[in-house]
Amino acid sequence: MTALLLVRHGATSWTAERRLQGRTDIDLTAKGRADAAALREAVSVWAPSSVVASPLLRARSTASALSDLEPSIDERWAEATLGEWEGRVPAEIGPDYAEWRAGRLVPPGGESAPALRARIEGAVADAARRPGPVLVVTHGGTIRAVLARYIGLTADVIEPVAAPSLTAIDVQLDGSARLVAFNVAR
Repeated sequence: MTALLLVRHGATSWTAERRLQGRTDIDLTAKGRADAAALREAVSVWAPSSVVASPLLRARSTASALSDLEPSIDERWAEATLGEWEGRVPAEIGPDYAEWRAGRLVPPGGESAPALRARIEGAVADAARRPGPVLVVTHGGTIRAVLARYIGLTADVIEPVAAPSLTAIDVQLDGSARLVAFNVAR
């Protein structure tokens, strides 16, 4: 069994505006850096032995704030592609936003929930083979995909995780998992 410490990155300027970021590569704000540094204590209690991060700058910056370990960059942990919706706010999208948030709609040109879950399966399996606990610094959409695939908590029954926050799962090599902590913010 390996504990995966799934951390959503700290806030960016788009987080505060509720702009959908997707694969747009945006760094943290000063507050986002401070909040990530404040989460370091909660992460350090787990004593992670390694760090894996999304290649996006906001995740890499958060990883640096959380640990002195050098992160392995893994493209599979990147946020879902949101196609034409990247950079837009919910009011610009209208009622389709709620349908997407519930996992029932794919943004035009975006990545579907099943495709995202399939992409993260290999990433979770690889992380679970490492000596644990493993700190994984990623994004809200990928954390929701992990929870849907391994815990059965789909987007329509959970709230989005905060930026930044820690969600921990214990993963067995057979692919089964158990939720240990959800949306811990400091």
